Amino acid sequence: MDALRDKRGGTYRKITEAEESKIVACKEEKTHRSARFIRDHLKLSVSEEAVRLVLVRHGLNRIGLPPVKPVQRFVAKEPNELWQVDIMGKVRFPLVGDLYLILALDDHSRFILSGAFFFRQFKLNVFLVLYRAFMKWGLPRGVLSDRGSQFKAHHRHGEADYQWYAKKLGIEVIYANRAQTKGKIERLFRFIQRDFVMENLHLTSLEAINEVFQRWVENYNFNHLNKALDRECAAGVYTPSLRKLTSEELEFILVHEEPRKVLKTGSITYYGQYYRVPDEYIGRRVWTKLKGETLFIESGKKVIAQYQIKHDRLDEPRDNSNLEK
Repeated sequence: MDALRDKRGGTYRKITEAEESKIVACKEEKTHRSARFIRDHLKLSVSEEAVRLVLVRHGLNRIGLPPVKPVQRFVAKEPNELWQVDIMGKVRFPLVGDLYLILALDDHSRFILSGAFFFRQFKLNVFLVLYRAFMKWGLPRGVLSDRGSQFKAHHRHGEADYQWYAKKLGIEVIYANRAQTKGKIERLFRFIQRDFVMENLHLTSLEAINEVFQRWVENYNFNHLNKALDRECAAGVYTPSLRKLTSEELEFILVHEEPRKVLKTGSITYYGQYYRVPDEYIGRRVWTKLKGETLFIESGKKVIAQYQIKHDRLDEPRDNSNLEK
């Protein structure tokens, strides 16, 4: 009978009331202490999990850590001192596809200056969003962005168009070294995903999405009470910039020029879109000039075609008869 008796042992030891009091006192003394640290500090012969359960019973397990390095928050002193421009990560509209939101925001007032959804993250689309903001609200002193290829050149020689145009307009280019630097626009992106995207997944075209989004932006700017602004709306804090150029001056400065070769279909590709040119230019090289939102196609300094920029997705060449003239 003695051989059948269970003689297995275990390491389990119940924590005494005195030890429990010491654990609680040690945690309350310095709330950043972990269960492992308390066990080792008090030289307890119990597991880390046993100490953690004591902390759970006393509601001491979810106390936040004090910041060792305080977070330094900044805000521009006045409107148009600093704008932020960024691209929101891909969001899916079930009936349209994956889209990217490009947005420009005033740092001081949180006023949305310009924004639109696009199928792709082309630097051309960044150019169009900023052009609309410049036309409507004037020029800022500086623009903050990340170091994406749309904003900064990543090769030794040359510079991105964004940098080059900013210099021509006398705008300081500032690059964020950390994501937290663009915290205002990142928080706005999360709000847009929740308040706009999730409420408009039923829309069936890019044009409809952008039309509804422009109404949403107007409501946000003029009616949304922002806690960071002491429950004032952005429009109540923002004022347009005094640095303004006429549309002709702005278009003259912001001329985006690139060469293109005419395809056998009698068209050129320009940032994912197809544009028709006369058949006699098939196989030849032409120049594209974007002025504002108007695309000019030139050959020998002669304009051979002119279009308004298109943003509908066009992944494959279409038959010539279907190409927009």
